[in-house]
Amino acid sequence: MAATELRALWGVAVKSWRIFLSYKLWFVSDIALGFFFVGQALLIGIGLTGERNSEALRELTGYSDYVTFAVLGFMVLGFGLTFLSGFVWSVVDELYAGTLEYSFAAPMRRITFFLGNVLTRLLLSFAYMAVYVPLFVLLFGLNFDIVAFSRAIPVLLIGAVGMVGMGMATAGIVLYLRDPGPFISILEMLVFALSGAMYPISVLPGGLQFLARILPYAPTTEAVRSVVAYGYGAAAGEIAYLLVLSTAYGLLGYLAYKWSEKQAKTVGLKAY
Repeated sequence: MAATELRALWGVAVKSWRIFLSYKLWFVSDIALGFFFVGQALLIGIGLTGERNSEALRELTGYSDYVTFAVLGFMVLGFGLTFLSGFVWSVVDELYAGTLEYSFAAPMRRITFFLGNVLTRLLLSFAYMAVYVPLFVLLFGLNFDIVAFSRAIPVLLIGAVGMVGMGMATAGIVLYLRDPGPFISILEMLVFALSGAMYPISVLPGGLQFLARILPYAPTTEAVRSVVAYGYGAAAGEIAYLLVLSTAYGLLGYLAYKWSEKQAKTVGLKAY
């Protein structure tokens, strides 16, 4: 059974990779996006404070260098959107191609289908980071401490559980929508705005702060930044909260998707 699922996982990943390669400019645009993000962060930091370092930012976040602050946020956001887009677009692409019912009728677990699509995006995400980090160090003078950054990997994996759960729940919602494109665009903009990637969420109004803290992205970003800057001890509270939140999202996301798919099969929505 395990070998069968692994073969299916590999088959879905290869299919997703071949589709990606058929659009040659995707790689260029994805790489360019990272440089635009960090370059914009540098210009915003200098434009607002007159210099790259800010004591006000240090008091809020522990980081005086806005570029380092933004790069960490960008890495977490890019990693998190990998799961959201992997789950959602795996449904949307099949839906638009008219092959959703065939893919779902294949003899494999549903999570295998989704993770096969996520796997390609995840490997691309790591490949982008391998390109970004050295160039950010050279071009933007990023202060990169590989030991400090490696401490954040376990925290990132904890946050990934919640991001997977949110991706599954969102994929379930997409099954109901006749035109999911606008919904996905709005959701991705909302995630970006509330991720804490470019600014600490403590500067947001109270209602938006609450919303940001109940989504898995901002808590993951804050925990990662805290661990990189201060270590696990100082970030214990943030890690504990992230663990509870991610566990809840993982469980609720799975249940929400299973319910959504059952309803879709029952009433004949979408490609069923």
